[in-house]
Amino acid sequence: MKKAFKHFIVDKNYKSTRLDRFLKKQDQNLPQSLIEKNIRKKKILVNKLKGKSSQILQEGDLVEVFFENNLKETKQKINVNKKFNTEDLDYIKKCIIFENQDYIILNKPYGYASQDGTKVKKNLIDILKSQGSTNYHLVHRLDMETVGIMVLAKNREYAKIFSDIFQSRSIVKKYYAITKGKINKNSGEIVTKEDVGKKKIVSKTFFEVKAKNKNFSFLELEILTGRKHQIRKQLSEIGYPVVGDHKYGEGFNEMQLCLCSFYLEFEYKGKLVKYSIKLPKFMENFIQKYLYTF
Repeated sequence: MKKAFKHFIVDKNYKSTRLDRFLKKQDQNLPQSLIEKNIRKKKILVNKLKGKSSQILQEGDLVEVFFENNLKETKQKINVNKKFNTEDLDYIKKCIIFENQDYIILNKPYGYASQDGTKVKKNLIDILKSQGSTNYHLVHRLDMETVGIMVLAKNREYAKIFSDIFQSRSIVKKYYAITKGKINKNSGEIVTKEDVGKKKIVSKTFFEVKAKNKNFSFLELEILTGRKHQIRKQLSEIGYPVVGDHKYGEGFNEMQLCLCSFYLEFEYKGKLVKYSIKLPKFMENFIQKYLYTF
């Protein structure tokens, strides 16, 4: 048999990955149709045997490719100068409050999206990946307007581990929020239901009032489920929108969104780890002005 055009040894980061997804990671411009065509022609082998698109790879597997992808690039490469600059990278690096070989804890600033999108100018993943040395993986998201701590995996192994942690809800996520209106109860659970297709999705959030007056309430919240815009939507639905929320509320004097992820707790290598940040200055200033003095 002639020599392979490319060959790869599967490392631990790609353990339990489908063959077709593995190949697309190696070449982002490789279409599924070309993968299928060359599998049929036995031009993609796994451990010297004909592969399958859905084949699950294991660490140490040998993947050989006996064809060249001559298709022109169809996906736009990241243009560092267009979307962000080195100042953004330096700024985001300063926002990292903890780092080890498997993940980072980042204090996300206002105005940065978690990942790329059609209306997104700056996003964390592309900025961090522009360093070139580490392939960061998003395992949960914060809205562009929301500030606070989030975790990003530094390898595929821990991307999967964190994904399982979030799906099993064995991670503690706490937020601070300032809402319009005086919430009567001092603590409780907000439970809302939403129809998504044929399913009824239930969202649950526990809250505790830290301070309140006739106009505003300062809350500590723990989300028990992880839905998109969960806190913002739930608080708006019960009549207490987050201050500065122009999507689900009315906004307030052009104030930025008063919502902050301040606490994360999860298990790492058999030990419970906890990360927290102080209340952001802009929220502290708002509370001092409209609620009480610390």
